[in-house]
Amino acid sequence: MQNRYHQIIVAAIVVVFILLQLTILSIFGYTPYPDSQGYILLAKECLAHNELYPIASNLHELPFVWNVGSINLTFFSLKLFNSIVPLLVLYSLMKGFSAWLVYETGRRLSSYNVGIIALFIYILYPANYGEGTSLLSETPFIFFSLAAIVAVLSHRNILAASLLVAANWMRPMAVIFVIAIVIYYIAYGKKKRISVFIASYLLGIALIGTLSHHRTGHFIYQAKTGWMALMQYSWDHDSDQTDDYALFKYKDPNYISSKDNYDAVERDSVWQSHFWIWLQNNPDEYFKQMPRKFVNTFATDNVNFCTFIPDKSEAEYMYHEVSMPVVLQSMPKLSAVQVLTVVNLIVYYTLMFFAALSVLKFIRIKKYKIIVLPFTVISTGTLLLLFVGHGEARFHQPFMPFIILLVALYINFVAIDRKFSHII
Repeated sequence: MQNRYHQIIVAAIVVVFILLQLTILSIFGYTPYPDSQGYILLAKECLAHNELYPIASNLHELPFVWNVGSINLTFFSLKLFNSIVPLLVLYSLMKGFSAWLVYETGRRLSSYNVGIIALFIYILYPANYGEGTSLLSETPFIFFSLAAIVAVLSHRNILAASLLVAANWMRPMAVIFVIAIVIYYIAYGKKKRISVFIASYLLGIALIGTLSHHRTGHFIYQAKTGWMALMQYSWDHDSDQTDDYALFKYKDPNYISSKDNYDAVERDSVWQSHFWIWLQNNPDEYFKQMPRKFVNTFATDNVNFCTFIPDKSEAEYMYHEVSMPVVLQSMPKLSAVQVLTVVNLIVYYTLMFFAALSVLKFIRIKKYKIIVLPFTVISTGTLLLLFVGHGEARFHQPFMPFIILLVALYINFVAIDRKFSHII
């Protein structure tokens, strides 16, 4: 009876959260982030050719292969409904149901108390509202990744692997969760499940890649933007790196001439080779950039508040009003969205503090296994961004559910299991 009562409470909370997401979408409408706008343009091009992205005949014109699944979902929305609104509704539903997935992760990882604490933190965190008003890839990626974690904790390896393949199709970061799940299995003595999980994941990747190869001639199972972005953000024209110009064919590592007749996949390989050349000659610079990447990734969590900016469709630079420099300059006379941004920052920094405290606490009392999954997701993802990524506030969003889970584990331990004793 008590279990049924708990389920009703959780269901009611999740339904309210979903309705709030849909209400925000209906009131504030579509948020035209640059990436989201880019997806629409590419999807319309696919519609004109009646072909999935990337279009085989356009591979030489494409500068790079972007987030394949996200663009194709946009394509299907336009093809079936002649509108992106159904997809925005779907993304709002995904965001809403992610609250239930966070609850299930906490419950299956530890207890009902941890699940319900994580659920309340998740729905009270301001930045979790408005994400479904755009077509950014983070929303479906986080949904599928969380669903994969719940599948793992439910002992459904093949389903978990399939969900991570879908997540990776949206945004090429699923390797973070693959590594975290493998480490989780090792920590809990479930090594026999690793082979089935990995084999299922690789089979899913092979299926998507093979279908793409049949259509385009290339094994494309995810976006191919990483090397281009890494080279673009690593190279600084204002620094003393100008001596390295001679290392590259066209004296600039980011430039690829159309005379070379590379398609988008081949350009990715060229950027990869350029990065390794640059790294061999600039190892100090490579490591010096990591603190800046870390700060840029974790300093703020303001991106989703672009949803609430007035006249956002006409804004020349939509992030302007919620950016940290502008918020600080505007004090004490803040706009409504800036007040929301400041409130969220206070909550965000509080969550980060207690997540760190949680890790320290459980390490101190030698309860490593309970935090191994959320901690590994966060730490592996951070290292990936430092070594082969660049710093943007958006990039830490897939880690936020796991930061919240760490906080929930800590609150449960000190407030319920230990009744406020030995807090530090």
